[in-house]
Amino acid sequence: DNDIKESIPTQIGLLSKLTYLRLSYNAFTGTAEGLGELTKLQLLQLQSNRITEMPNMAQLDDKKYGNSTFVTDCGVPSAFDEAPMCKNCTMCCNANDDCYPQEVTPFEKMGLTYITFPALFFLSFIVICCMVALSLYLFGKRKNRGNDLTTPTERRLEDDKYALSRIGKESVYSYFVTEKPVGWLAAFATLGIQIGILAFFVMA
Repeated sequence: DNDIKESIPTQIGLLSKLTYLRLSYNAFTGTAEGLGELTKLQLLQLQSNRITEMPNMAQLDDKKYGNSTFVTDCGVPSAFDEAPMCKNCTMCCNANDDCYPQEVTPFEKMGLTYITFPALFFLSFIVICCMVALSLYLFGKRKNRGNDLTTPTERRLEDDKYALSRIGKESVYSYFVTEKPVGWLAAFATLGIQIGILAFFVMA
């Protein structure tokens, strides 16, 4: 916490017996290449600096210090144009000085990312909607089979009336039961905006 500037001296890697190193809240820049030589190191904290490339510290074990074992500026939002990658960090700090443990989420354990998961979620949602729509169509067709007193037009009007009673006449989705292209456009635009907001929320 001394506002030390310039790069971290590579000679620091010669301190082979060093076990604890805290260089946070300074103004170090560049890379931290020499730190990778500290094989006995148990704790390393580099947050709140200007280090653009983090060392690979695979030898660090978080059993003693937990999430505080290896802390760097790899969080988002970042003070850099692109947040530095840190493979072995136990905690990432962002430009707001907020630090969060870098843990593997259940989705990442399944091989999913924050991009593939929303895509898979929306695809599943569309498939389910299509299956429900097909089931309702087949059910309605079977229900009206053999009823010659009801014309297709009358059945469609009854279906539209039933759909409106469920959706709500004031809902923008009521345009789906109209034949006006502008209404369909408004309904699809609203649906697209809502999906976009949900995707942004899930990715955040």
